[in-house]
Amino acid sequence: MLAEVAQLYYVGDFTQAEISQRIGTSRSNVSRMLKEAREQGMVEVRIHSPLRTVPGLQEGLVSRLGLRECLVLAALEGDSRVFESTDTVTQVAALAARYLQENVAEGTTVGLGWGRSVHRVVHNRFFREKKDVTVVQVMGSIGGSIAEFDGIATTARLAEVLGASAHYLHAPMLVTDATTRSGLLRDPHISKTLEVARRAETIVSSVGTPGREHGQYLTGYLGNEDLEYIREQGAVGDICGAYYAFDGSLVPLEMNERSIAISPEHLSSVPNRIGVSSGPEKPRANIGAARSSLLNVLITDEHTAGRMLDILDEEEPESAEPGGHAQGGSRTVPTV
Repeated sequence: MLAEVAQLYYVGDFTQAEISQRIGTSRSNVSRMLKEAREQGMVEVRIHSPLRTVPGLQEGLVSRLGLRECLVLAALEGDSRVFESTDTVTQVAALAARYLQENVAEGTTVGLGWGRSVHRVVHNRFFREKKDVTVVQVMGSIGGSIAEFDGIATTARLAEVLGASAHYLHAPMLVTDATTRSGLLRDPHISKTLEVARRAETIVSSVGTPGREHGQYLTGYLGNEDLEYIREQGAVGDICGAYYAFDGSLVPLEMNERSIAISPEHLSSVPNRIGVSSGPEKPRANIGAARSSLLNVLITDEHTAGRMLDILDEEEPESAEPGGHAQGGSRTVPTV
């Protein structure tokens, strides 16, 4: 009888009320029988979590790059159809959202950049309300018609799900010249927002790369010649509009004098600097970002992390052990 009740409930998808009518007993008795079936080992519950992590890769990147913390999403194993409605970028964003929910303390300020990864983070279901939290936009917007690049909408969304107050940066990311920028920075509302951003305990950003998928290119702020120029100067990525080289040094660009965002100097002094970044074009940008100190927490995926360690091994072949990654540990032991 226990097995039959368990079959009806877990496989047949009958409710406890329907089962009680079917076998002529009370609903509370059905509940007791289901519990007993689990205790006797007739029922085995398995949860296939899409947010498993890979400790070996995490420890390797923390050790090699001086990160404070790193989360690496494990690649799906077995029947990936369980999660066929999601992709790696979405799952990395979910991992980041879970991390934020667990690590943002009540009464603190969270700064927010924009980009595809950040957009996915703030639209995740992991968030619950927290007391006395402030969310602040740390860089101007560039694409009101493209949701991922709308800094105001992204900031409003995170404030909504956390039940937080919000400070918006009502300005474009890039303006026409340095004089216009100086004028905007004197605006009391813009000035106040940037001051709140500089006091943030946590900042969350995407890691950009100077290619045709960059938000500034897609929204027309940069053209092909601009991208080529940025790459020629040695830039491999940017965080909150600050471009940096593979060795972590900041790249001086004319456009820096026209951007409205938290400065790299202030950004690097924020205690928790979280970068959410995954994909085949991101490994070198992620390494440069960690070396630049513009982030100290990296959240990425297994393939990206593995390639990052490959690149680091190629830089320092003498420190890599035969058949493995230097100081990187095992790649194959995921955990929840």
